[in-house]
Amino acid sequence: MENKHSEKRGLSCETCCHYKEKRMDILFEVMNNENDVTVTDGKGIVLRVSPSYEKHYGLKKEEIVGKSVYELEGMGFFKPSVTAAVLEEKRNITIIQKNRQGEDILTTGVPVFDKKGKIEYVVSFNSIHIAGVTSLQRQYERLNEMMKAYNQEVNKLRLRDLREKRFVSKSKSMENISELISQIADTNASVLITGETGVGKSMIAKLIHENSNRSEGPFVEINCGTIPESLIESELFGYEKGSFTGANSKGKMGKIELAKGGTLFLDEIGELSLNMQIKFLQVIQEKMITRVGGLTRIGIDFRLIAATNRELEQDIQKGIFREDLFYRLNVIPIHIPPLRERKEDILPLILTFLARFNSQYGRNVKLSAGALQILERQPWPGNIRQVENLIERLVVTAREEYIAKEELPEGLELENMEQPLNMKGTLKELLENYEQKIFLSMFKEHQTSVAVGKALGISQTTAARKLRKYIPGYTNLSDKDDNQK
Repeated sequence: MENKHSEKRGLSCETCCHYKEKRMDILFEVMNNENDVTVTDGKGIVLRVSPSYEKHYGLKKEEIVGKSVYELEGMGFFKPSVTAAVLEEKRNITIIQKNRQGEDILTTGVPVFDKKGKIEYVVSFNSIHIAGVTSLQRQYERLNEMMKAYNQEVNKLRLRDLREKRFVSKSKSMENISELISQIADTNASVLITGETGVGKSMIAKLIHENSNRSEGPFVEINCGTIPESLIESELFGYEKGSFTGANSKGKMGKIELAKGGTLFLDEIGELSLNMQIKFLQVIQEKMITRVGGLTRIGIDFRLIAATNRELEQDIQKGIFREDLFYRLNVIPIHIPPLRERKEDILPLILTFLARFNSQYGRNVKLSAGALQILERQPWPGNIRQVENLIERLVVTAREEYIAKEELPEGLELENMEQPLNMKGTLKELLENYEQKIFLSMFKEHQTSVAVGKALGISQTTAARKLRKYIPGYTNLSDKDDNQK
């Protein structure tokens, strides 16, 4: 056996053993830097340990060398054994090990294979104490918690900013949309806004842009339904000089390029032809465009928001809208309900537009309680745009400071449509609902917080606070009038 052993390697037994010893010495020296090092054989018997091992594991060398790691683990000197794990899985293993003092120690075991692929040695080395690592982990976790809290605070501030600007909402559906805007604004995810004509799709797109990390970049809007099919490609992609008759002699940059670093808003995207849908899908996928008449591919960078009043799912079934483009657009869907389905928003919108146009035209027009009641109960088929246009017309054409219901334009529905009391919800929600109806009704009749306070037997401060709570547009219009009185 010895002769075969020696002949196979061309070495004597003595030389072979010396070679193996030398190899172990090299392994030990390489690993024994600032770490505790243990070398075992292929059966887990400890062959050598570093001097620092005694201090950190509470064992003397002579108590360790020659013993099995399984035996030492069973005696509680460390747990679990990284060497045992390496021998079982035959690969590098890193674990957190506890010593007899209960300290956490990061331990790595490395197998050393012989020429036959069997484990000859296992070298394990320890990062003595991982208190520093644990501390760093705790700091990292605290930082994550702080960042989470920071992001929540940013979202709250963004939400408040939305509500204080031109996002007028009292209905639950619009409150949900405002919260969604604050959550998605800083992402680059595509947004598809759907809803009837006049519900405010363009306004929502602008609010997303203004509250995003692209707000310093351009907001480029193009209405796909108003541009002739023959011109839509050059409008979107631009063109090189001399591309077609009537083209600018210097060429022209397209809307997609103009949106670099900002937001591209494609309104009425359902009006795009199938040919243009294919080309635009390619742009979204490749982030590259080629101008009409050009050969150079140009990199683009924009956040895409699209809007439509069409039922795109039905258009897909009809074969007039591409399904793959729809899914590219519809990453974050936002559906804006028509105004008739969120009547709580009508009065705040009326007051907001009234304040805006009074300021714009230097007027001080007010609507009587009867006029407000009639306007609030209209179905508004043209949605927000119809409300806005009507209020502007009333402010511009009003002859007196107060507009009575008799002075409202013809064609409005004048039936007395009583709103049924909503009996769904908790007692707190029902009471708040009823309180809201009281303050809305009193405001329609009395117009100012001073008068509302007197009528309800409460202070002007309380009345103003409640009106601000229940009528988002109230502050813009009435606080100044109250102070004057």
